[in-house]
Amino acid sequence: MNFRLRSACGGLAALAVLAATAVQAQPAPQVAPQADFVFETLGPAACEMPPLGFDISQFRTFVETKPDAPVTRGEISGGLAAGFAGGGLYGTDAGGGLVVGVQGMVFDDAPALTMLCMVLVRLGDSDATSGAIVGEAGMAGAPDGAFLGVFKLVQRNDADVPVTLATGTVDGGSISFDLRDGFLVDGSVTIEGSYRQLPTDEAVPFSARIAIPRAENVLRPALRLARD
Repeated sequence: MNFRLRSACGGLAALAVLAATAVQAQPAPQVAPQADFVFETLGPAACEMPPLGFDISQFRTFVETKPDAPVTRGEISGGLAAGFAGGGLYGTDAGGGLVVGVQGMVFDDAPALTMLCMVLVRLGDSDATSGAIVGEAGMAGAPDGAFLGVFKLVQRNDADVPVTLATGTVDGGSISFDLRDGFLVDGSVTIEGSYRQLPTDEAVPFSARIAIPRAENVLRPALRLARD
């Protein structure tokens, strides 16, 4: 079973085919990471940090005291154990493409803010709103309606420029949600995997449980992973 990435943008589509071909040509232990490609294709909307001066402590208090607020939130465990909260977003197109994004501020009491950014891309020809989440190594055996998952951790450097702190590898997970009146609602995501802390490249275990009560249709292009 082979998949190729397609996008509504011609130039990006060509790059997508090259990236997917690299995945197909290598044995499972050497599958090429797709996180950089996915995030670069979707652009800044897929991983936006709050503006400078944003009152994170006030936002955290709001999230912790308003459990019914329509805020994407969850818990991380593994090498980094903390709650997080932020926003959910997604994108669709007329050809059946669907991508779901999560952006969350990690509440770990560290002096520097860490953001979790995650993107899930639906595989094959499907209109499924629930399914398994796989990493690159699981793509070949994944059914239509499964999702490729990628994630990264981001911080600002001394110049206040967002930089990637760690890149993630997904081992497995699941997602479910509904689409109603132009919004993604009642989303639930579980992820198991690891991330590699830069610059040491040490693998650190990672798990996340995420609730997405509401997400807007703003991610473009809506990447598609189509079966050859």
